[in-house]
Amino acid sequence: MNCWRFFGATLGVFLSLLWAGSALAQPIEPKEVLLSPIELTESKDTIDHITQVDMERKTATNLWEALRGVMGVYQQTSGGRNEGTVSIRGATRYQIGMYIDDIPIATAYRNEWDFNNTLLFDLESIEVSKGYSSPLLTSNNSLAGTINLRTAKPTKALDFSVRYINFFDRRFEDQGRLFSASVGTKQDLFYLKATVTLKEQDFFTLPSNFAPSPFEDGGRRENSDNKNRSLNFIAGWTPKENVDIMFGFVRQSFEKGQPFDAAQSYTSPPYSSVYPYARFWRWPEYETTRYYVNANIGLTENSKLKLVAYHDKHKDTSIDYYTVDMLRRGWPDKTYDQSTSGAQATYEYAFNKAHKVALSIGYRELSHEEYNDYDNFDDTGLPNNRGKQAADVGKPLDERMVESYWDVGAEYTFKPIDPLTLVFGASYSSMKPKTLEARNHTTGQMISFKDGLDSVKDLFNYQLGVFYNVTDQHEIFATFAKKARFATMRERYTRASRGPSSGAAMNSDLDPERATHYEVGYRGLIGGWLKINSSLYFSEVKDLITSQRDPDGNTFYVNLDKANFFGFELGAEALFNQYVKAGAVFNFLKWDNRSNNNNNLTQLPKFTSVIYSVISPTEGLSITPQVNMSSGFYWDSDPLSAYGQKSPSYVTADFKIGYDVNERLSFEFGIKNVFDKEYAFSGYYPEPGRNFFLGVTGRY
Repeated sequence: MNCWRFFGATLGVFLSLLWAGSALAQPIEPKEVLLSPIELTESKDTIDHITQVDMERKTATNLWEALRGVMGVYQQTSGGRNEGTVSIRGATRYQIGMYIDDIPIATAYRNEWDFNNTLLFDLESIEVSKGYSSPLLTSNNSLAGTINLRTAKPTKALDFSVRYINFFDRRFEDQGRLFSASVGTKQDLFYLKATVTLKEQDFFTLPSNFAPSPFEDGGRRENSDNKNRSLNFIAGWTPKENVDIMFGFVRQSFEKGQPFDAAQSYTSPPYSSVYPYARFWRWPEYETTRYYVNANIGLTENSKLKLVAYHDKHKDTSIDYYTVDMLRRGWPDKTYDQSTSGAQATYEYAFNKAHKVALSIGYRELSHEEYNDYDNFDDTGLPNNRGKQAADVGKPLDERMVESYWDVGAEYTFKPIDPLTLVFGASYSSMKPKTLEARNHTTGQMISFKDGLDSVKDLFNYQLGVFYNVTDQHEIFATFAKKARFATMRERYTRASRGPSSGAAMNSDLDPERATHYEVGYRGLIGGWLKINSSLYFSEVKDLITSQRDPDGNTFYVNLDKANFFGFELGAEALFNQYVKAGAVFNFLKWDNRSNNNNNLTQLPKFTSVIYSVISPTEGLSITPQVNMSSGFYWDSDPLSAYGQKSPSYVTADFKIGYDVNERLSFEFGIKNVFDKEYAFSGYYPEPGRNFFLGVTGRY
C-alpha cells in the first residue's frame, strides 16, 4: 500500500468524524453519555487507559489482543518462540517495564513476558506509559515506558460473572474455547474475590491462499496448540474509608507448541542461510506462582502511604526436537526456575493545592536457575557440539544467578498558577551480583565466575512534565525524560559454549542502555461529543544492546547501536448520538539506525491505524466493525539478507455483533480477519486466517 494513500485514507476518516459529528451530534441524556469527560484536575500524567469497555469491544482475551489500536503501541511476535510481544514507540520488549498492581512481573533472566500468556478476565484496566513514566515504580527496565495491569475488585455484596466463548476456524471447525468465572463480595470491613480462567486452543487454521512449504502444508497450523489455566484470589481489609490492604495469590499453568517456520526452501546469500529454519520446540510447562500484598493507607488528610511486597516465581521447561516429526530430542530438556522477591514503600504528602511530594524506596532480589535433563537425552549420532560430557548425568543444576537491587524514586508536583502544573521526577537504581555460578560439565562441580563482576552498577533517571489547562476540557502538555536500563542477566552473562573461551561470560560488563525522550501533545473533549488525544515525540537511544557472533559461533551482546525515533500519534473517539459511536487511532513512526552496522529495525511499520464503530440500532444490540491497517516493515535485521526481508503492507477487518438480553445476560458473535488475509508480524510465522467466535456472558 502506498504510504501517502494509507495516510490519506486515515486522515479522511478523522475529517469524516468531524463533519459527521457536527451534522449528527444531538443532545444526549446524561445517563446515555458513553464518553467520559477529561479529568484535568487529577494527577498529571500521559498514561493511556484501556478500560473494560475497550477490552470487551475488541473481544480481547489476552494482553496482546488488548493492546491492538493503542496509540504508540506496535503489536509484534517472537515467531521462533511463539510469543506475543509489543513495541512502544520503536522500543524492544526488553525496554518496557511490566507490572501488575505496581508489582514487577517480568522474568528475571530475560526481563520478558509472553503477552499471550496474560489473561484479562480479572482486570479493571491497563495503563500504558510511553517514555515519560512514574519514577515511583520499582525500576523494571522501563527505558521506553511501562505497562501496568490493574486487578478488578468486587463492588457489591455478591459480585458474580461467568463467560464462555467458543472459537471456530474458517471451516467452522471447533478450534478452541475459553471459560472464565469470578465470584466476590464487598463488605464494610473486607472484600474477597476469586477468578478462574481456562483457555485452550487445539490449533489455528492458516488463510486459504497459504502456499504449502516443507514444514507447513497449510490448513491447520502445525504444533499451534496451547492451554492456559489460571486462578487469581484477592482478599482485602478495609477497616477505614481511606485504608485498603489487599492480599493476592496467583497460580497459572501454561503449555504451548511452537509452530514451525513456514518459509519455502531457499539458501540466502551472503551467508548461505538455509530456509526454513529447523526449530521444533514445545513448552510442556510454564508455571507462575505469585504472592503479594498491596496496601494503600491514608495517614492524614494530606498524606498517604503505599506498601507493596511480593514473591513472583516462574518455572518453564522447553523441549528442543532434532527433526520435524518431533520424535527425537536435539538437546536436553531445559528448565528455568526464576523468581523475583521484593518490597517497596511510597509516601505522598500534599502541602497544599500547589505543592505535593512523593518518595519511594524499594529492594528486590532476582534469582535464575537453569537445569538440564540429560537422562532423557540420547546424543547418539548427533553432531559433536550437541554431545553430552562426562558429568552430564541426571537433571543437575547447570547455572545459578542471583542479583540484588535498590530503587529510590521521588516526584514533586508544583502548581505555580491555576492552569499550569509542573511535575519533576527522578529515580536511582543500583544492582549488585550476589551469586554467579556455572557447572563444570567434566567434573560436575559448581564454579563461581563472580570474580571481578561483583562491583555495584547504578543508573539515574530524571524527567519533567509540563501540563497546561487551556480550559476545563482542553489540555496541552510537554514532557522530557532521561532514562536508562540495566542489561538483562542473559545479555550480561551468556557464556561461550565453543572454542577457547568456552564457559566464560562473553560480555558481563555491558553498559546500561540510555534514552532521551521529548514529547508535546494535546488532549481534550470538543463539543461534548469528540475526544481527541495527540502526541508528537522524538526519542534518542544510545548504547543499544545488540547480539553478535564470534568466530567460534558463540552469541554475545555488545553496546553497539544507537537509534533515533520520531513519531506522531492521533486518537479520536466520537459519540454522534445514542445510536452511533466511532473511533480511530493513527500512528506514524520513522526510525533511523545511526550505528555503523546499518541493521534494519524489525517489525516497526511507518504507519499503522485502527478504525472502528459501535452501532446500536436498538436497545441491547450493538454492531462493531473494525479495520486494521499497517504499512510494510522489515522482518530481517540484516540489510544484506536477500530472502523475505520486508513484509508487505496489509489491511484486515473484524466484525462483532453483541446482544444484551438484560443487564445479567448477553451474547456475542464475531469474525476476525474477515477477508482471510495472509500476513505475518514475524517472518514466515503467518497469523491465523478467518476465524469465528460465539460467546455468552452472565452477571449478577
